[in-house]
Amino acid sequence: MTERDTLLQIYTSEGNKELFDQLADAAGKSTSEYGHEVIEDYVEWETGENQYQRYSTNTKIEVLLEEAKREVTELLAEFESGSMEEVKTVQKVRTAYIIAIWKLLQDDYSAEQRRLALKFAGEHVGQDPDTESQTPDEENNAESDASTATEPAGESA
Repeated sequence: MTERDTLLQIYTSEGNKELFDQLADAAGKSTSEYGHEVIEDYVEWETGENQYQRYSTNTKIEVLLEEAKREVTELLAEFESGSMEEVKTVQKVRTAYIIAIWKLLQDDYSAEQRRLALKFAGEHVGQDPDTESQTPDEENNAESDASTATEPAGESA
């Protein structure tokens, strides 16, 4: 316990004074000693190592989540700085190959076939090439077959 050499006077209600005196008596201390301990405990509570114990569970979870979020953000930034250059290099190489292939195919296919191939590719970006069922020519044939098949049904109705 620290040295008590300074006077502190407070104003409170009669009920609070009586309760405080009863608490001091129950602790076996004078009102002054008990008041000093209460103040020391409160100061420790506000400023010491134990200040975080007063948080509720939700607040503790929020503090932990904020710390985790900060750590993940730092790790992600570190990862991006290291791997983004590799991704950019791979993307440049892929783009060069695609341009070269497109240039080679230009002589073998008509402008309309190349336009349909680009349209098809745009509609299927991100899909697994093995699961794609039709090429642009097959799609056109399927569309014309479907329109032919619906015409007789429309006439009979």
